[in-house]
Amino acid sequence: MAHREVAGRLIEVVELGEGRPVVFLHGNGPDHRDLLVGIDGVFAARPGYRRLHLDLPGYGRSPADPAIHGSDGMADVVVELIDALSPDAPVILVGASWGAYLARGVIARRPDRVAAVAMLVPVAIADRARRDLDPPRRLVAPDRPLTGGQPGQADEFIEGSPVAGWPQWVHYRDVIAPALALADETALERIEAAYTFAEDIDAIGPPIEIPALIVVGRQDAVVGYRDQLRLLERFARSSFAVLDVAGHGLPADRPAVVAALVEDWLDRVELA
Repeated sequence: MAHREVAGRLIEVVELGEGRPVVFLHGNGPDHRDLLVGIDGVFAARPGYRRLHLDLPGYGRSPADPAIHGSDGMADVVVELIDALSPDAPVILVGASWGAYLARGVIARRPDRVAAVAMLVPVAIADRARRDLDPPRRLVAPDRPLTGGQPGQADEFIEGSPVAGWPQWVHYRDVIAPALALADETALERIEAAYTFAEDIDAIGPPIEIPALIVVGRQDAVVGYRDQLRLLERFARSSFAVLDVAGHGLPADRPAVVAALVEDWLDRVELA
């Protein structure tokens, strides 16, 4: 893990493996560690992929850039980073939550630069007031004291997690909470001020003919699962899964099933 100058910006990058380039886009708040810990193992067991885990500007250890405003500004930056990191080959994108929203912004801008996309708990409607959400509920309660975190972290985790077991707590405690603490609050405010893309990125051009995976949690009270159904028509070669006993922390909630779905998606990617 090291800062690299990419497209004129200092970016924290973890680069692993060799082969087809895969760019991982984290959500709004966490950093690269969320997908590195949650999904990268599927790629690590499958040779032939150059995995690029990035902290976007203002997140993790990548310095903020006051010139970046909203999701449109960040999607433009992601295109620049992709062009710099993989100038000769289209990339595979893996995005979680807002990262999946950014991935679709990249595809709308430069469809020639994206060979395949996986979207985990994707933001479908950026305007939170318009999301079709079910009330929060809890299906798995802690079976032991949630120890080791900072004061108040366990309560925050339990309040927001339909699956509040020990493995999910460890992921939150060791991966999500430290990343949230590093995020630049002013940078996040600039993103939130224009969180919705200026154009409807899911209505630009014809249906997209690349191998796609869309996985949502049945108990996700953050982005929901019904709004994402429109993405089935947008991505003409997509697999779509709604997982029960899963919230917005879906990869940690149902790791074995998510890994199997990613494996199946990679099988399709390799046939393309």
